Amino acid sequence: MTRIDRYLLRTFLKAWGICFTSLVSLYVVIDLFNKIDEFLAAAEATRMSLPSIIAAYYGVQLAAIFDRLYGVIVLLAAMFTLAWMLRNNELLPLLSAGVPTRRILYPILVGSLGLTCLGVINREVVLPRVAERIEKPASDPLGREAIPVQGAYEPNGILIAGHFARRTEEIVENFTCTFPERIGGVLFNLTAREARYVPPSDDPLSGGWLLTETKPARLPNSWHSDVLEVLDDGKFFLRTERVTFDRLVRQRGWLQYASTARLLKELDGAGVGRMTPLAVQLHLRFVVPFLVLLMTWMGAALLLRDQNRNVFLNAGLCFVLAGVFYAVCYAARYLGDSEYLPPMLAAWLPVFLFGPAAFVLHEGIHT
Repeated sequence: MTRIDRYLLRTFLKAWGICFTSLVSLYVVIDLFNKIDEFLAAAEATRMSLPSIIAAYYGVQLAAIFDRLYGVIVLLAAMFTLAWMLRNNELLPLLSAGVPTRRILYPILVGSLGLTCLGVINREVVLPRVAERIEKPASDPLGREAIPVQGAYEPNGILIAGHFARRTEEIVENFTCTFPERIGGVLFNLTAREARYVPPSDDPLSGGWLLTETKPARLPNSWHSDVLEVLDDGKFFLRTERVTFDRLVRQRGWLQYASTARLLKELDGAGVGRMTPLAVQLHLRFVVPFLVLLMTWMGAALLLRDQNRNVFLNAGLCFVLAGVFYAVCYAARYLGDSEYLPPMLAAWLPVFLFGPAAFVLHEGIHT
């Protein structure tokens, strides 16, 4: 790597740092004004200081913000790096020395690739570890408030649901489970006032739900399955394979924070109705890095295509390009989730559309 390459790479990383700090600060300030009442209520309820609550909340939100914005910030950093070179007439000496214009893009693409890899690490390693804290509302930093419960199926067909849950104790209130006829010989519905999840361990009563104050209090006489163990009248232990406490209380957007390994595991046991969004999200995990690099390549080529164009006009064109790019990506994802397009085509469609356009823009760079 030559001295010019190192200079361009430093300029690119500096521009990325400035753009990231500016956008994150703007997001935090706007979001803070909208949620200041929730933070005050949380400080009063938990007796924690307001600055510590705000710092803890946005400390974990930073990983989610980075995941949403790193593609746009990479494009902005590349745009500002090239625009600064054009403004200071730093490109002309390089061209006079016989350096092709396309060669100038190499350190910027290397920096973009490095930041894209950082985004992948953030998505696969950091986000899954802080997903539970990210989903907590600003008014409940300790996770004490009741949260809604989503129904889920076991592989054997048992439907498990509930009304509300308490995360600190892993207890679900008004717990219901419906057993199909093939489980115990009769269609059976069981309701419990509360159910506490017991994680798998060496204890015989683990890896399932401890049900108390159930209705009915006894099993039917024809019952012949050990999936539900009788402990006492109105007290049972339900063994589950997939339906854990986290599975019941996870929010609708949990796919965004799950790792690729977990998506593969969920896809293996997903029902027909949930398989399509999982498949689309899984394909997007492999497509998004290519989309970020493709968008950066197109933005840089658009700036260098006409080096005499006004810098602000170039910046506006890059913003328009980013808007069109993301609009097409979200539209393709929506069509895939709604089963209008196959999951693979929905994820890769932006690459098929913008790939030829990027090649044309790259070939049109004046050297």
